[in-house]
Amino acid sequence: MAVCTMATMHAAVHHHHHPLLHVPPPPRHRARVVVRGAAGTTAATVTSEPDTFSNAFWDYNLLFRSQRAETSDPVQLRVVEGAIPADFPAGTYYLAGPGMFSDDHGSIVHPLDGHGYLRSFRFHPDHGVHYSARYVETAAKSEEKGDGASWRFTHRGPFSVLQGGHRVGNVKVMKNVANTSVLWWGGRLLCLWEGGMPYELDPNTLETIGPFDLLGLADEAAAAQGVFSMPPKRLLAHYKVDPKRNRLLMVACNAEDMLLPRANFTFYEFDAGFGLVQKREFVLPAHLMIHDWAFTDSHYVVLGNRIKLDIPGSALAMTGTYPMIGALQLDPSKETTPIYLLPRSTEALASGRDWTVPVEAPAQMWSMHVGNAFEEDLGRGGLDIRLHMSACSYEWFQFHRMFGYNWKNKKLDPTFMNAPRGKELLPRLVQYAVSEDRCNLVVLDARKIGKKSALVAKLQVPKHLTFPMGFHGFWADE
Repeated sequence: MAVCTMATMHAAVHHHHHPLLHVPPPPRHRARVVVRGAAGTTAATVTSEPDTFSNAFWDYNLLFRSQRAETSDPVQLRVVEGAIPADFPAGTYYLAGPGMFSDDHGSIVHPLDGHGYLRSFRFHPDHGVHYSARYVETAAKSEEKGDGASWRFTHRGPFSVLQGGHRVGNVKVMKNVANTSVLWWGGRLLCLWEGGMPYELDPNTLETIGPFDLLGLADEAAAAQGVFSMPPKRLLAHYKVDPKRNRLLMVACNAEDMLLPRANFTFYEFDAGFGLVQKREFVLPAHLMIHDWAFTDSHYVVLGNRIKLDIPGSALAMTGTYPMIGALQLDPSKETTPIYLLPRSTEALASGRDWTVPVEAPAQMWSMHVGNAFEEDLGRGGLDIRLHMSACSYEWFQFHRMFGYNWKNKKLDPTFMNAPRGKELLPRLVQYAVSEDRCNLVVLDARKIGKKSALVAKLQVPKHLTFPMGFHGFWADE
């Protein structure tokens, strides 16, 4: 049987399993639940009270409610529906994401600045499924929490505004919270973030071992961090695995690229023991920001999001009363999306093609995540590259409104990220996102996703261990 584990709304597919975690809503009402995945929609439960903007607001906020407790001693999960197949493989599903959003001094941070909270679901044929969760002990977490019970946010982070902490003159912007993705490779478990070193954790206990200097830049980073503590190279949180060559692919950008009309990309390929097999560097004459990317046998594929400096936003950001990300804005000067095909293989590098010239997709879209990319040889030197991606319109996307973070009233408001009235393009997804205040781990038959018969098993996380929405996950075979 082809199976996939699912755990919370935002997840990535790695190897054989499609993780997607379902975080449910408040007990105050029953709401219709629809889990939307890339392959279709699964509907459940019955509505006994109609959704309202108020209910939607609180449902959405429950997705980002802090979980201060750690679960260092594994807890066995109870199967509440279906059954785990006898031939289900032994292994662990790891889920990365933020766990802490509000401190004890009046500050609420953006979900992207929430401290990393790694969850694990260990499957064993004879002993069921056991759940555990721990915070990643980053340098920022040690400063803001320490060994005490109280939290005090001192780092601004790129997306947040502190309410109870030091704001004016606060240069602690690059807050590595190791909350974005998780990777098991070469015998190491790593948590990654968009702009700093990965952190290594023990795969069994989830104890933090420490930063993992994958690029060998620790000394250089310490000497050249600059005023906003930005490392010279920002390692992106999205990695790729090439199963054909058994390689790990990663990419880094230069720190100054955020402010300059050029983009530096360095692609690294590692073997199964983290030995560097290939490194290629590219400089593109454009002001770009990327979050995810893709690869084929012969190319690295970069979906360029055009940006530019926001001068008023920059001035406000320097005061600490406005998110630092507000110093940037979208550049809508071209009504297309640039897609750069950068040579990966020796043959592509020797082809003579000008890789600095992008393929212009006929729509102005902000690319978020890439599902897959592959190429087909058309003969006579032609190559057809297919790309599956998710994107959104420039018309409503704004950096400082992502996730509905409203720093002015210290709330996560789903209506705050919508377009101005009259141009509402974003559907009200939160109206059917949650139904009860509890987390479930769901196992689906991958061949039946989108059908009612897709559910194989549902396991219930104890209510007092309910955790916030996760970002990206990884399945590691035992």
